[in-house]
Amino acid sequence: MSTTVPHELASTTGEPLPNLLLDYPGADIILRSQDCYHFQVPKTFIGDLIQGTLDPPGNANPEPSLPVVQLPENGEILHCLLGFIFPVTPIPSSTEEIMELLSVAQKYQMETALTHIRGSIARHNSLPTSLKPALLTYALARKYRLLPEALQLARSILKYPMTIENFDDKLDIMSGTSLYELWEYHERVRLNLASDLTEFRTSQAHGSITNLRCTELSSSRIPRWLDQYIESIGKTPNLFDHAELNVALARHAKVMASRPDCQCASITSQTIRDFWDALASVVDGSFEKAASALSLVHEREDPQAQINPTTFPLDTFDPSDASLIIRSSDLVDFRVHKSVLALVSPFFRDLLSLPQPSDSESVDGLPVVELPEDSELLNCMVSLLYPVCTVPNSYEKVLHLLAMCQKYEMVSLQSSIRAKVDRGEFRAPRGTEAFPAYAIAAGKGLIPEMESAARQTLDHPMTFEALGKGLRLFEGWALRGLANFRKRCRDSLIACLDSFLETKPPGPSSIWTGCPGRPSMYSWDRQQNPILPEWLSQLLLRNQNYLKLETFTGSLNGVHSRIRGEYLVAFQSHASCHSCSSVHMNKGSTFCAELENKLTQAYNEVRGEYGSHSDSTYLSPRNR
Repeated sequence: MSTTVPHELASTTGEPLPNLLLDYPGADIILRSQDCYHFQVPKTFIGDLIQGTLDPPGNANPEPSLPVVQLPENGEILHCLLGFIFPVTPIPSSTEEIMELLSVAQKYQMETALTHIRGSIARHNSLPTSLKPALLTYALARKYRLLPEALQLARSILKYPMTIENFDDKLDIMSGTSLYELWEYHERVRLNLASDLTEFRTSQAHGSITNLRCTELSSSRIPRWLDQYIESIGKTPNLFDHAELNVALARHAKVMASRPDCQCASITSQTIRDFWDALASVVDGSFEKAASALSLVHEREDPQAQINPTTFPLDTFDPSDASLIIRSSDLVDFRVHKSVLALVSPFFRDLLSLPQPSDSESVDGLPVVELPEDSELLNCMVSLLYPVCTVPNSYEKVLHLLAMCQKYEMVSLQSSIRAKVDRGEFRAPRGTEAFPAYAIAAGKGLIPEMESAARQTLDHPMTFEALGKGLRLFEGWALRGLANFRKRCRDSLIACLDSFLETKPPGPSSIWTGCPGRPSMYSWDRQQNPILPEWLSQLLLRNQNYLKLETFTGSLNGVHSRIRGEYLVAFQSHASCHSCSSVHMNKGSTFCAELENKLTQAYNEVRGEYGSHSDSTYLSPRNR
């Protein structure tokens, strides 16, 4: 009789079953199938099944401390049989299913099950070995509020530089709130390590490596190479690895091979273990102190909840012949005319054309429509409908006002608000306010404001440090979109500079090819003919290198505005050249103007690629 593998262990790709098919709590014996699959189970549950002979000592088995019984049946048959004996569901194969299983056990406070599941995961599922899987798994741990797993993964992510550029195409894996929390955790770990390891170097390390003579001691009275290794962990936590310690020791031993008075090469393994245990205690303590940074807050921060809440009565417009009351989320009533709302909003026109329920609320005989917006926002909207003056007190409020108009299809009001921003009557974002402005506009689907804010962010560095708490306003797809926009601007500027390194006529730089001076090492064509004088090619290449190296840590908006000044400084160093001086006198101004204009054009022609959160799958590895 043939038997199939249970559905949850069946492989759709024909892959063999895993080597260990059952790992039951309290197991004291291993059953081995004919085809070398293993089942760890308690003897008391299986009775006559273990009449076979135990493996003699020396036979290979996955747990040498447990006896092994060899059985003649294959793994599929034994698995089916044991499935009737043990009420055990195998650990799911996908990461998300494992996390969901843990979350259910955690929800119902099944501590024994949690311990069993985590133990099985530790034996069969290694930590991700690259950044993207680590971030995906961390996002799942946050989704299911699994703090131990989140901490373990956050620690493993420390081995990678946490920069916008390094995260790049992985920025949309999780929300800005999650990224901010992860960044804050990493910053706390580094601060803790810097402090704790300094204390360890100066007061504890010496006591953990007694009887060791080295010719190069630090001020902490420990070998300098060891002192430097400890210090390096504070800057780069992933160097906390036994292999890295051995590398540091081997490097020192090689340098000191001719110095018989240095005994580091013959350090005993016990001394190494004692030192490592002491160091590990300090490092683990630093991580534990940073654990509070991971609060596992789920939602992206709502900017409207934190922006200028109304704490005083509003001076609302109250026409005597009003025909409708609109009520805010904080229970402030605004009297308006149905005809005015219907005129500016197809949404309200359709809503007000519907028959009103007989039990609907009314005040002073006027029907009431409840809206989810707060009173400050509704007051601004009403002021745009009537001849009263209420100015939003922040650009964030302007964005929420625009979003409300978009929601209720108030196209004319949206245009009026944007015109007031352009004229300076309403606030516009200033400086680094562009980053939260972009995040809010993205969340509200305000494309013109996204475009404007994205371009304004190019004036400033875009790093986790610079974004700070504002990172919590971002959805992952919006943060990735802003980073991509920045890279496209960089690439466009670099391509423009490339065109000025090309001197084939009628290219603008062909006028400089008569320079008899030493050509640039970068400036030769296939016939080994000089193309550009070194001072000019170095000017262009220097700006290219700046754009490549400072994409996220510098400003991308200044290249076109400063290029003329840099040109003049560079030319002065070469002013003795008759050929270049002649070109500069006759055509230099025109050349600079064209360079400025082309860079400005390259900068301005880049447009954002605006999607939405529906375009990204945040937490499902199956869809990635």
